[in-house]
Amino acid sequence: MKLPSFFIDDSDSMKYEETIDFFMSWTIRCADSKYLNGSNKTYDRSRLILSKLLHFENAEGLLFSDIKVWKQFENIDLWVELKVNDQDYALIIENKMYSKIHSNQLGRYQKIAEEHYKNDPSRIIIYVLLRPDYELEKQDRPLVILTAFNAVNLEELADCLEEKRTGHDLFDEFWFNWTLDSKEKREKKI
Repeated sequence: MKLPSFFIDDSDSMKYEETIDFFMSWTIRCADSKYLNGSNKTYDRSRLILSKLLHFENAEGLLFSDIKVWKQFENIDLWVELKVNDQDYALIIENKMYSKIHSNQLGRYQKIAEEHYKNDPSRIIIYVLLRPDYELEKQDRPLVILTAFNAVNLEELADCLEEKRTGHDLFDEFWFNWTLDSKEKREKKI
């Protein structure tokens, strides 16, 4: 018999955002080149996910290094600094799995990041609104258009992995079992 999902219990709550923040933080950090000699499959799949978040076509030829991740820095869910082939990047991620964008939240976060990096003009800043699925909430669409944020979703990130499991139980549980199971359950409700 298959073991129970690590991410789902008997609670009625759908408040997964904090868990997703922790897991996204870990996945992003696994893409750092210093982990190349570790679990190569987990490293490779993490690189694919980070590449997608940074809007690269694929991870080929990219070296991710000096990755640092802060959760809830300036109230932003994930604030990431890294180098991509020696170019400084910042990745600002707001995770909205089951809650709504409120009070010009994305615009405020964009201004916070721009102010933070005003003395670092060569740093490339990427803004991501992380959603659960391919459907961008109708009420969120105009709020995203008014900012530099790009909507990315867990399904899209999992799809880039092409069902190539790593053998790492937690990685595979999140990216293949939980993300895809959640997708199937949402599709059954439609």
